[in-house]
Amino acid sequence: MHAKVAHRAFALVELVISIVLILVLLALFVPALHSARLVSQREQCASNLSAIGEALHIYLDDNDGQFPTVSDRGGWNYGGVRFSTADGTPFLDSNRPLNKALSPYTMHGDVAHTYCCPADFGIVGDIPDLGTGGRTACRAFGTSYRANAQLFDARLGGFDEQPRGMYRDEIITSPSRMLVMGDAVWYEVAESTRRNADWHQVEGTGNILFLDNSIRFQRVRPRGVVGPIMLEPVP
Repeated sequence: MHAKVAHRAFALVELVISIVLILVLLALFVPALHSARLVSQREQCASNLSAIGEALHIYLDDNDGQFPTVSDRGGWNYGGVRFSTADGTPFLDSNRPLNKALSPYTMHGDVAHTYCCPADFGIVGDIPDLGTGGRTACRAFGTSYRANAQLFDARLGGFDEQPRGMYRDEIITSPSRMLVMGDAVWYEVAESTRRNADWHQVEGTGNILFLDNSIRFQRVRPRGVVGPIMLEPVP
């Protein structure tokens, strides 16, 4: 009888030790897996922006250095996708000027997803409907990546009275410092909207594409001036 009780007690101790070891391993591995997922999403996001940047340079080379003309919400409508009403599959929006340059470039037949950051959880405000209303930015606008609207509508910077894209040679800011587009966080922070788009879980920081086609994971600060988006909104 004593041997049976001892055996059961020993088995119970083994079970407890096994559970403790599993919990310890989970405590070690779950944060590591989460961190790896964040890194993977950030890298895919940067790859998306790189592809869009290449397409933009193809467009500029084919159009005498002039950016596409996007007079209606230039920050969002330069390029992007629509979604199938049948199954929600994204497809390139033929009405957006940059898409023709993007189509033959990359993404192995899955070009539409180039516009969607895998970490995109939308733009969130204190009031539920203030941002994207529970949708991702990609679902709301057809792209996760907000552009510097002034590049696509020269009126915003006082370069012209008629809507047109800016010319590359009108930009005096160094290409390595000239913000073209990036995760929506750059605009939300620069314009002090009090909305949140910290998709990569680093406060006020996101992937940003510059005119020299470099991608930087960069922190943004609020702008010190009020008015149209400046050519270089990131200090």
